[in-house]
Amino acid sequence: MVTNETSTNETSLADYKKERRSRFSIFMLRALRQNAMFLFLSSVYIFIALILSNIYDISYSLVVYDLLWIVAAGLVFFLAYLANAKTSNVLAQIPLIAPGNGRGWRFRIYKRISVAAPVFLVFPLFISSFTSIKASIGVINPYDLDHVLMVIDRFLHGGVSAWRLIHPIVGYPIVTAAISIVYEAWFPVLAIVVTAVALSTRNMPLRNQFLVTLVLTWAFLGTLLPLLLPAVGPCFYGLLYPDRPDPYRPLMEYLLAADRQYTIRALDLQQALWADFEAGELRPGSGISATPSMHVAIATLIALLARRVSRLFSVAAILFLLLTMIATVHLGWHYAVDSYLSLLAVPLIWSWAGRIAMFNVRGERLARVMAWRA
Repeated sequence: MVTNETSTNETSLADYKKERRSRFSIFMLRALRQNAMFLFLSSVYIFIALILSNIYDISYSLVVYDLLWIVAAGLVFFLAYLANAKTSNVLAQIPLIAPGNGRGWRFRIYKRISVAAPVFLVFPLFISSFTSIKASIGVINPYDLDHVLMVIDRFLHGGVSAWRLIHPIVGYPIVTAAISIVYEAWFPVLAIVVTAVALSTRNMPLRNQFLVTLVLTWAFLGTLLPLLLPAVGPCFYGLLYPDRPDPYRPLMEYLLAADRQYTIRALDLQQALWADFEAGELRPGSGISATPSMHVAIATLIALLARRVSRLFSVAAILFLLLTMIATVHLGWHYAVDSYLSLLAVPLIWSWAGRIAMFNVRGERLARVMAWRA
């Protein structure tokens, strides 16, 4: 009798494990289909970057952001562990994971984790590939357009540099320090938004549109245009042209004076970037590229997403975009034209990405229909 009960329990346990493996496979296959275009475009970018690194014999690594990848992978497994812990439903209390704790909350958690996992695991590899190319822009195509961009910048602003127009408003050390903090907040804001979007399953077309736009923005505005329009930015103008008058020297002198009252970390970052450039070092965040501004490009993308989510989020995103545009000019990172290019290009990429996202959604629906018929 005991033997029969043991055999029955073992059979039930084996069936349960088999069912779990089957469910896991279904989740993962569905996640791959739902992220198909993001994964495809990321893979194409990484492949092209690898080819460029071999052609120009530059440093290339997929683990520049190894810590970011470890954190992302750890987050996936940690969430999966908590979701699988029958004694704990703490994840059900987190709105981003699974709203409420009603019927089916565990299924929603599994679904969100599985659909987010490919993004969490691939995005750090994509960014590492991007940084590898960005850090070698000066090798692939030497920086030589800063003087042209300076002239264009003055032409667009009535014969004066853009930083002089906003300096009477923001040219106070405490304001500059605050603006520098906003500029530094860019990456944490990006990380939070990407995480939230990756875990979202409510509006898959919008989710895919954001992720596709993210990849295309980095590909075209973060890689292709900087390679075609190589520039270092106002803060490095004097270093790039040591024999020419530096129209941005008064701005940099003001920033140095402000740094003596309040910490302006932008100056430390600029110094580190130039040192890495001269040494040919490849580190997280390394690489110099002014045109167009990726900070403004990503802030514009977040604003486009926010407009589709909520009015409050939209207002906050627009404010963040405006402050980022001011920061790029006031801190000497970019010419104003760099921001204008991003403002014009990102909505076009967003519109194009919307069509690609719908193609992804229709493809996933077709795959489900074919699987059901089979």
